[in-house]
Amino acid sequence: MIELPETRIATAHVNLMTDTVIANLPPEALRSVMRSILTTDPGFTGALECHTRRYLLKTSPSFSIGELFTGDASSGLETTVQFTTTQQRIRVMLGSGLCFEGLGLLGDIIDKCRALRLGEHPPEERLLQSLVSVDGDIVQALTAVEKKLTLPSGRRDLAEDESRSLTRLVRSLLECRKGWRSQGQNEFVFERSLGAVADITSTNLDLEDGGDHSSSLPRGQGHVPAVPAVNIPPPPETFDLQGTSLPRLFCGLWQLSSPSWGIASKEQISRQFSRYLSKGFVAYDMADHYGDAEVLFGSFRASTVQADAIFGATKLCIFQPTTITETLLRDNVTERCRRMSSSTIDLLQFHWQFYDDPQYIKALRILQADDRIRFLGLCNFDTLRLEEILGAGIKIATNQVQFSLVDSRPTIKMGRVCQENNVKLLTYGTLCGGFLADKWLGQPEPELFSDRMTPSQRKYFEMIVAWGGWSLFQQLLTVLKAMADKYQVGISNVATRWVLDFPYVGAVIVGTRMGVSEHSDQNLDTYGWHLDEEDQKSIETILSKSRRKEIFNVIDDCGGEYR
Repeated sequence: MIELPETRIATAHVNLMTDTVIANLPPEALRSVMRSILTTDPGFTGALECHTRRYLLKTSPSFSIGELFTGDASSGLETTVQFTTTQQRIRVMLGSGLCFEGLGLLGDIIDKCRALRLGEHPPEERLLQSLVSVDGDIVQALTAVEKKLTLPSGRRDLAEDESRSLTRLVRSLLECRKGWRSQGQNEFVFERSLGAVADITSTNLDLEDGGDHSSSLPRGQGHVPAVPAVNIPPPPETFDLQGTSLPRLFCGLWQLSSPSWGIASKEQISRQFSRYLSKGFVAYDMADHYGDAEVLFGSFRASTVQADAIFGATKLCIFQPTTITETLLRDNVTERCRRMSSSTIDLLQFHWQFYDDPQYIKALRILQADDRIRFLGLCNFDTLRLEEILGAGIKIATNQVQFSLVDSRPTIKMGRVCQENNVKLLTYGTLCGGFLADKWLGQPEPELFSDRMTPSQRKYFEMIVAWGGWSLFQQLLTVLKAMADKYQVGISNVATRWVLDFPYVGAVIVGTRMGVSEHSDQNLDTYGWHLDEEDQKSIETILSKSRRKEIFNVIDDCGGEYR
């Protein structure tokens, strides 16, 4: 581990030539090098965060928010350089653990937004996207707050200064909404973050009258306008989950957990939920740590008369050493239900970080006895523990694991046990962060730590390298392209179909960038056909050249990459 320097003298000296490198590397290259350094030792991350916090706290007295906007409604409103500078500072605060300090600046931005004279017309697209990005920053800050409040013993109460900070933000958001509505602005850009902060602070919202938060409605929900009914076509392919028929494609909402995948307003997200529903996408996967995914999903489902047709799977994740009690777990289930605006959970998937602590058996027994959980599943459990859990008499419906052409570990041990015990796999990473797609065919090897790579792409690119490298991956894409042309689909559809054709796979979870981009029609092309024997042989020719078995031995069974 890296020891942080304790004195100013120790931190003042930087090798002259090293300092020359820092001074002359282009910013993107410097970020790439820094990301590379951070992967070599976990201690570097702690050092970076610590020194960043010191810098931010030291410079806070001299930082002034200044003017964030220029122009007017007639000539066009625009953000200033200071807007960008302030937003960057906030994001650095959130990334380094200063979430409450970041909330203070976010409240300042909202106060500036309240003073905007927008007129009757909606903000221009460029300004709107800037404001939506602030909405996303607030959600990210509140996710960091939730993490800070979560202890091994459960969720702690807010400290007095923390409560003041959040209450001030709620007040600023409500006043901003009131001011905008007085100008005829019916769509409030910050509705998503308002709902999220109200959820944490137990503030009751009435989302129609613009500021009455003293009603008796459940906290964080307010009055949710009804979503018009849509025609929901039956899924072309389904699987049986212990008597319930579900589609073989789930929509994954993990991309709501970070601005890295883009940011959208609550209204944009709600509209996309409606479009997906109209195309038969009725099953959604989320987690307790995917930002406000549970809240957004729950709000949408509760607002539609077709709620019973929509299936919500979430997770209860134990990442820290914890003493399991019935109260702890039941409180967590209550929290999941509340955030999802439901009295029950369709599928609760349990993740346990530490196999050397056998309390996961006790935890699963408690969860199995909770009648609010319709189906109980696992997340990233290996075959040995799955067999142990089943042997303990616990009824498991699913196990969510990584499964793709590049990571076929479930075929080695997991698949057989699932098939013998009627456990269905829900798979993620099936498209390798988007690499298993037409746009990567014939492309040079990407720079792992460039700004253009998403966190998912960095993760799965490393898996591609371990599997066989970029050259072999290009050979795989070439083979898949021939099949895609044969079936008149895309490479991503072929990659998904390969996983779906295993009998122990229930569904593939396809990442969905709600309100940012839409691939529903392309995803539907996965249905209605199967790879034939010739296709399988062609794929196997490539896979046999890979290090797929070595991946199992090095990384271990399913979920081993997280332990």
